Amino acid sequence: MNLFSVFDPTSYFGLSLNWLIMILVIVSIPSKYYMIESGVFLMFKSMFLGVSKVFKEISFPNYVGLNFLCVMTFMYLILSNLMGLFPFIFTSTAHPYITLGMGLVMWMSFFLMGWIKGFKYSAAHLVPTGSPLMLAPLMVLIESVSHLIRPFTLSVRLAANMMAGHLIIGLLSSISTISILGFTISLLLQSMLLILEFGVAIIQGFVFSILLLLYALEYY
Repeated sequence: MNLFSVFDPTSYFGLSLNWLIMILVIVSIPSKYYMIESGVFLMFKSMFLGVSKVFKEISFPNYVGLNFLCVMTFMYLILSNLMGLFPFIFTSTAHPYITLGMGLVMWMSFFLMGWIKGFKYSAAHLVPTGSPLMLAPLMVLIESVSHLIRPFTLSVRLAANMMAGHLIIGLLSSISTISILGFTISLLLQSMLLILEFGVAIIQGFVFSILLLLYALEYY
């Protein structure tokens, strides 16, 4: 041992860990100085900013956190929906367990927060303005049912739309083994439906997120 022994390479399990500092130096530098944004990243970035702008117009001037939550929900849903378009990949958003889990948990959180923060304001929503006093009990029952079925309609809509397109594409693929003509027709129709499913994947993610934001703003 001497003063210069600190510069000797040290190995653990056959790996010389001294040189890891060269990687750590690069990691400590902000990525924008040495990484080039890809086209896919720029596409999702522009989509994120565009959707965030639309949501901000609805929730303006408050609820920045709620706006961020709904935008991230939108990005998660469209990524899950688009990944389901690839062969041999399970579409999680086509399963009611997943969509019900998301819709029910988020809606219940907004619902309870609204009733806890403003009980009178939330209770006033159960009787629409201008309703006759004699019909008030019936209106409360109808409005209560309409509020309680919101998470189910929100979740089933997403799951049904994602499941329907995949089922139709699966049925069309069965005629491709009949003949050459059937294969050509099947390939053409499946290609057209795949383009349609691409749009449905984005639209359904947007519909789910925007309805979630509107429900939250109503309860808040």
